[in-house]
Amino acid sequence: MKLEFCAENCTKLAWAIKRGIHRVELCDNLAVGGTTPSIGVIRQAQAICESNQVELAVMIRPRGGDFCYSQDELSIMRFDIEQAIDQGIKQIVLGCLTPDFRIDLSACNFLLAGLEEIDITFHMAFDRIDPNYKFQSLDQLIELGVKRVLMHGINKDWSVLDNAVEINRYISYLAGRMEVMVGGGITPGNVAYIAQAVETSIFHGTKIVE
Repeated sequence: MKLEFCAENCTKLAWAIKRGIHRVELCDNLAVGGTTPSIGVIRQAQAICESNQVELAVMIRPRGGDFCYSQDELSIMRFDIEQAIDQGIKQIVLGCLTPDFRIDLSACNFLLAGLEEIDITFHMAFDRIDPNYKFQSLDQLIELGVKRVLMHGINKDWSVLDNAVEINRYISYLAGRMEVMVGGGITPGNVAYIAQAVETSIFHGTKIVE
């Protein structure tokens, strides 16, 4: 089982690492679902994670709200990616959608150009994709070189357990071609039950350790 701790800046990093996490998703502004952290925060988090042999992934998202970005916003995101890589970051988290809730291939291609050596996670924007295009979207993410997708399930008011049937359909369809990580309300008290219901071993959350 692999546990990813969703961290708002560096405040609880050392605390979470001592409790056995394997990877950190570093964000700012978790109240809006997470945005890009500052370079100073990235640098400090990188030092903490490297010294403890914990993986670090950095969120690239210029604002809260939807995942439909203007060209100016995409330029900001691309610059932030390059700055993060300059700090030694090898894992990036992002997601771009069109107004009709499909993957924005143009935006993703712009952001990911030349990043073949970088580990990419497509975040929970996946849950907002039109259900009629979910399987097609998984194929598109593979073509883009995305390594894993984070999801909770289309019904945000349900628990991961309630969404397990849906999530398992995607896992079965992927057949190992891309990792699926699940998140949303996962705690030390329920992760073992979720692991029995959802056919993945990668779990994500802000309260995944205590």
